[in-house]
Amino acid sequence: MTVKAKIDTRLAFLPELAEAARAITLPLFLNPEGIENKAKGTDYDPVTKADKDAEKVLRDLILKAFPDDSVEGEEFADHTGTNEFSWTLDPIDGTRGFIAGVPVWSTLIALSYEDEPILGLIDVAALDKQYFGRLYNNKKEAWLLEKGVSTPLKVADCAVLQDAVLGCTEPLAMFKPGELAAYNIIRRGVRFSRLGLDALGYGLLSEGRMNIIIEALMKPCDVRALMPIVEGAGGRLTNWEGGSAVNGGRVVAVSDPALLPELYTYLGRAMDPS
Repeated sequence: MTVKAKIDTRLAFLPELAEAARAITLPLFLNPEGIENKAKGTDYDPVTKADKDAEKVLRDLILKAFPDDSVEGEEFADHTGTNEFSWTLDPIDGTRGFIAGVPVWSTLIALSYEDEPILGLIDVAALDKQYFGRLYNNKKEAWLLEKGVSTPLKVADCAVLQDAVLGCTEPLAMFKPGELAAYNIIRRGVRFSRLGLDALGYGLLSEGRMNIIIEALMKPCDVRALMPIVEGAGGRLTNWEGGSAVNGGRVVAVSDPALLPELYTYLGRAMDPS
């Protein structure tokens, strides 16, 4: 079987994974259970029964179908496979929103080949929106499946910062003082900004509704599924220095790459260590 055929087989498996996760997460969204704090001291890093149960089901399904693949996630230890395919799972991205009853949380599933994300899924289950992306052999594509209807995704042209719509989940929690100052320079220069969207913001950017997302403290499981979707729709997703965002950290996504030089200038003023 060719590499392309192997990728296509795994792409066809994504909807089954999403449905299995929804079967767990949606009922528990209506009635949350097992909420715990993984952090120490005064920090708060919540996990719920839905996070753990959904990740376990996803892992079991993947390893049954593709036992030689690697799997890493947020809640359990990594499984090291014997081939070049690796899955990265975030069963609930936006656990705080999930707990608070805000319906923009999502399940993130990424597939990497030779350490590069090539397939991504953002499943915003409570809104019945699924964003897919595929990158392979210089072919880029992304599409939205909403209420059973599939639509190609394409970002919006926006070469001027003053015309842009900016998103960030929670700047006061994500950014150190210097990072927040750099973010605020950008925020004051855009048309307007929206907060609290988690991964949905990257989906909306891919739909052409938003233009810039700036965030920090991202884990690999937070960002890898986003990359094929944003870039498959024609956007860019990098770290603040213009390098790969594959390992998370401080990231910036844009609908129009023409925005990046100016953004890198402002983001480069953040003197905090990354």
